[in-house]
Amino acid sequence: QFLNPNVNTRTDAYGGSVERRAAFAIAIATKIANAIGKERVGIRFSPYNTFNDMQPYPDAEVHQTYVWLAQELDRIGIAYIHVAVSPQLPAKTRDAVRAAFTGTIIQCNGLTPETAEAALNGGFADLVAFGKSFLANPDLDKRIAGQQALNQPDLSTFYSPGAKGYIDYPALA
Repeated sequence: QFLNPNVNTRTDAYGGSVERRAAFAIAIATKIANAIGKERVGIRFSPYNTFNDMQPYPDAEVHQTYVWLAQELDRIGIAYIHVAVSPQLPAKTRDAVRAAFTGTIIQCNGLTPETAEAALNGGFADLVAFGKSFLANPDLDKRIAGQQALNQPDLSTFYSPGAKGYIDYPALA
């Protein structure tokens, strides 16, 4: 939210330009790296995230924001960037983030075993992550290894109280 110019409308040192909107993330990453070691620090990028009614902003500014942030985080030397790759994220932005950051990049966001394999072979991601698929498949590793069908996540149960949608998905027999 701090990076999105439609949400971050501050007029102080943390608002305005890409560099100023990213200053808070850089300051936090730096302080944590100094406190616990840069090899233990990672950050999540969610370009094109519209959660909580965040409005998208121009592709050129998204590109500039995340490439600049990747360069600065590489300068700090953090261990990884975890990127929620959406269909809107242009290949040129992915490529530029990859070129700017020499640490590990973890790709996530709606991956299947097949698309995860393609992501690993595509040159951007070093690792892949499964969020919703892992939630719906407590035995995801076994399902992938055995090429078994995956349970589909029930999005209506996300962020709701109780066990439904969290611990009630069937596992393989």
